[in-house]
Amino acid sequence: MQPMKRTPLYETHHTLGATFTENYEDWRLVAHFTDTTEEHRTVRQGVGIVDLSHRGRLRLTGSDRAAYLHRIISNDVEGLSVGEGNYATILTNRGKIIADMNVYVFEDSIGIETNAETTLSLYQELDKYLIADDVTIEDFTERTGAVGVHGPAAAELLQTVYGFDVGDLPEYHSFVGEIDGRRIVCVRANETGEVGYNLYTPTESIESLWDTLLTKGRAFGAAPVGLTSLNSLRIEAGIPRYGAELGDSVFPGEAELERAISFEKGCYIGQEIVARMKYRGHPNRLLRGFEIASDIPPQVGDRLFAEDKEIGWITSAVVSPTLGKTIGLGFIRVAFTDEGSRVEVQTADSRVGATVQLLPFYQREA
Repeated sequence: MQPMKRTPLYETHHTLGATFTENYEDWRLVAHFTDTTEEHRTVRQGVGIVDLSHRGRLRLTGSDRAAYLHRIISNDVEGLSVGEGNYATILTNRGKIIADMNVYVFEDSIGIETNAETTLSLYQELDKYLIADDVTIEDFTERTGAVGVHGPAAAELLQTVYGFDVGDLPEYHSFVGEIDGRRIVCVRANETGEVGYNLYTPTESIESLWDTLLTKGRAFGAAPVGLTSLNSLRIEAGIPRYGAELGDSVFPGEAELERAISFEKGCYIGQEIVARMKYRGHPNRLLRGFEIASDIPPQVGDRLFAEDKEIGWITSAVVSPTLGKTIGLGFIRVAFTDEGSRVEVQTADSRVGATVQLLPFYQREA
């Protein structure tokens, strides 16, 4: 049995008294530092600092990199300029999701960020279609670290501490800077329903970055947060996650991932199925939110019913610190997707009422 992977900040987190996950896709990561509700509120009210170094980071170089990626993934690549980016998926030939990713275009390369659990499968999918293309694909995960800075004070913190003027940076766009002679990449990211930025730097610089953000960020209400809070924040923001809402049994249209699809570009793997579902039919089920009449969140996989007919299932659920109620995400048959529709959740003990909600539950107004 292989030992669990650890991020470059593991010992730093241990010193801060972090509680770690037992196993997160073969990684030992921070579940929380203190009370999870307080960490959640830190992001909603100030700024949370989170270690994202476990996420997969791939780098494409070579003169054909944009053209190659453009014909493989679901979103536009060739139309992106340096500093721009987008959200995309890579699909099976039947149009189902192998991995989702963020794509960032730099002057000398294209960067891809994906989930820890899809890093290998994404690398393999990208690599297997290479024939005579001038493209090199490298896994940069262990050579770099990543720190998220999320919350209403995030832009002000980065401006004050590093002089990064990123307040008007659009989502998925990047800023390349330098700290102490080392390159740092800052990208705009919405992972919590708040203003957010993810910073990437070589592994040897990540501890200094983390320490500086926490120390100088105290004036902005900054504190470290773990994955438990990051998960409750994303559920409130209605953001699907691979391994929960997304997977190789899900079509992008079912998860309403139109932002990950270009309907203007030419062929890519799975394109025919995606286009057919949009223009000639519709999914049988859709991702929705649920307000659940229980103080205890249902379990992943708990079934949804209407008039004793099974109509869907729960994929994520939490007691929302922001809303003060139990909420969840899940898939439900199209006939029951209207906002306000009443359904029931079959838990281990009983059936509880739930109301269908359009997503997101929460998004800070600009």
